[in-house]
Amino acid sequence: MNLVFSFIFSLLVLVHPGTRSIEADITQTVGTSLRSGDAGRLSARFAKTIELVIDTEKVDFKSLQATHAELILRSFFRKYPPHGFQFVYRGSSDRLYYSTGTYETNGQVFSVYVLMRQTNNHQYAINALHFRKEKKDV
Repeated sequence: MNLVFSFIFSLLVLVHPGTRSIEADITQTVGTSLRSGDAGRLSARFAKTIELVIDTEKVDFKSLQATHAELILRSFFRKYPPHGFQFVYRGSSDRLYYSTGTYETNGQVFSVYVLMRQTNNHQYAINALHFRKEKKDV
C-alpha cells in the first residue's frame, strides 16, 4: 500500500510541480540579477507596469511601464555597481511572493524590497521593486 501511495504522490509531483519550484525560479532570477547588476534579465520578469522606488535617485513611480523601469534600473546599476546581494527575508501568501534583501555597492548598503504576483499562467511577475539607502549608525 505504501508503495502505491508513494508512486501516486511521485506522479502528482512530476505532473504538477508545486509553486515552490516557481518561487525558486523567480527568487534565483532576482538574486542573480541583483548580484550581477543585470537590468535586462531582471526586467524580463517585470509585470507590464511596476512600482519602482529608488530613494537616492528620487525615483518614486506607482505605475511605470516595464521598459522605462528597465532604463532607470540600468542607470542605477551603472551609478551603484553591485558588490553583493543577499536575501534577508522571503515570504508568500495567496498568489503573492515577497522578499527583502541587502544590496551592497561602493561602501553603501541599500535595503531591497521585491513584490511578485502570480499571473494567470502560474508564473510570477515582479510588481514592485524598492531600493532604499540604509543610514549609517553615528
